[in-house]
Amino acid sequence: MRQTTQRSKPHIRRQTALLLLLALLLTMLPGLPAAAEEEHDVRTITISAVGDCTLGRSHVMDYYKSFDHVYDKMGRAYFLKNVASIFRSDDLTIANLEGVLSESAKRRSTFFRQKKGKIDRKQYSHLGRPEYARILTKGGVDVVSFANNHNIDYGRQGFSDTVDACASCGLGICYYDTVVRREIQGLTVGVLSVDATYCSREVAEEFLRAGMAELNRDCDLTVVCMHWGENYKKKASREQVELGHLCIELGADLVLGCHAHILQGVERYKGRYIFYSLANFCYGGRLIPKDVDTVIAQQTFTFVDGELQIDDNVRLIPCWMSGREDLNDYSPVVKTGEEAGRILKTINSRSKRFGVKFDAEGRPKIDPAEDTEVQSAEPADEALTPKKIPDIIRVLLDTGSWEQKKSGTITSEESYDKEEKSDKGDKK
Repeated sequence: MRQTTQRSKPHIRRQTALLLLLALLLTMLPGLPAAAEEEHDVRTITISAVGDCTLGRSHVMDYYKSFDHVYDKMGRAYFLKNVASIFRSDDLTIANLEGVLSESAKRRSTFFRQKKGKIDRKQYSHLGRPEYARILTKGGVDVVSFANNHNIDYGRQGFSDTVDACASCGLGICYYDTVVRREIQGLTVGVLSVDATYCSREVAEEFLRAGMAELNRDCDLTVVCMHWGENYKKKASREQVELGHLCIELGADLVLGCHAHILQGVERYKGRYIFYSLANFCYGGRLIPKDVDTVIAQQTFTFVDGELQIDDNVRLIPCWMSGREDLNDYSPVVKTGEEAGRILKTINSRSKRFGVKFDAEGRPKIDPAEDTEVQSAEPADEALTPKKIPDIIRVLLDTGSWEQKKSGTITSEESYDKEEKSDKGDKK
């Protein structure tokens, strides 16, 4: 249908011309603002995060119905097929890689648990093939954290092979003294990974301070992945809370926790979010899940003229780590309806102590923070000096004398390569 336009009347045209002339004169007078509003540079970055991804199987599991078995039948696209669209539509997806990717490394049965100051045995070791790294990139994952209690399951060779496997497919991998930077929307996002389960509290803080000193030099947005707490504990420990607050005080804009294998609470501290445990996600370490509940945590960060704005643009997407509750099919699924409500209710009960609650859409329901100023903590004197095999890995693998560990002495290179010949002490 053809549209017609109506001509303006002469007196209306004259009034319009006078108004335009007046506006022009006003803009030319000193001390008066321009009539037009100033344009601002607004950019947004959306980050998605998930918990433990074990690509492979525990050494005590059989091949049949294992992650390996499903991979051989279904291929790499199968595992993240139900969530890939979410990961591909964001700007950055981060996961915790909880296991080794290697075909030649030998399993370690003992290690030095620095946190407790004793030699300990590996109860479970997780191993997958190097090609499994492409499962994550195929599904839209961009970066993995690797400072955790399973990166030494297969010694230094296993650690190195995993780093190579990720690098070969463009998957960013951060651990201890190695950070990841990504350029997004003309801004730099930095990701740091710190372990506080095998590493002592003192050493974890050293890596945290040094890592933040490194990222604060040139990053517009910083994310810290913390591996901490105790398995299957619903409540975040005092140490988790203290370290989480320290992350924010050192300059972190988002803190992502893992290790507990279940969901823990969420805290909003000084305007920034701390997710104490994101639970298991694509997890091949167990055939029968103890707890299938998990989430995809999303936050959209807004920058106006290069300045990060403090807001609550956060969303939790309820999921199961498997399409079945009774058997792990290794393919996480998004949950809706009553089941989604139940998962959010669980998170709310564990976040109550922090004054955080999520609505039926997974959005936080909290009052705006009165004080968004962050008390700065002292960073390290020097930034990180990355190595492919960090010194802490050599320390954790050294099963030499306890006295050498206590005195800080690093034993000879030969002791690092020593592999235990018996697995008799391992529990199944």
